[in-house]
Amino acid sequence: MKDYVDRAQEQWRDVNPDLVTDTAALAGRIQRVAQHLQVSTDAVLLRHGISRAEFDLLSLLHRTGRPMSPSELAADLMTSGAGTTKRIRKLVAAGLALREANPLDGRGALVRMSEGAPDFLLPVLAAVAAHEAQVMSSLTDQDRELLAGHLRVLLIAFEIDAVAGEGPAPLS
Repeated sequence: MKDYVDRAQEQWRDVNPDLVTDTAALAGRIQRVAQHLQVSTDAVLLRHGISRAEFDLLSLLHRTGRPMSPSELAADLMTSGAGTTKRIRKLVAAGLALREANPLDGRGALVRMSEGAPDFLLPVLAAVAAHEAQVMSSLTDQDRELLAGHLRVLLIAFEIDAVAGEGPAPLS
């Protein structure tokens, strides 16, 4: 059975037989799987009344267990400052986050989860985890471990480049 990338490679071979597409095939599959996963997971989040951007921010606050500055949130989430501010405002308006003055820096702010936010977030996390488990069910446990290990190596390479200032610009 051929996938989208196999068909694209065949098309490229037809129009440009000398073009080497081996690494493009790998990158294309990673991107395509990520797109499918994002679209399907976004549908789960939408059913729970939260966007991916808001979910990611709220999840980060929950798992760190501490207030964070908007710049810390933006860096961890690879988002722009303006995009992060927009997400914070939405979560504050929804009563899921609180923005407070930073006691160590009067000019700065800290964002933390509201008291009721975990009650909202935990069922959403469970739904996302169940969806991801269903999506990944076509892989054996061994395949999942192997793939996770390979993707970890690739992600670490990107993150090292980002720390060195050679990585991509922040996302929106």
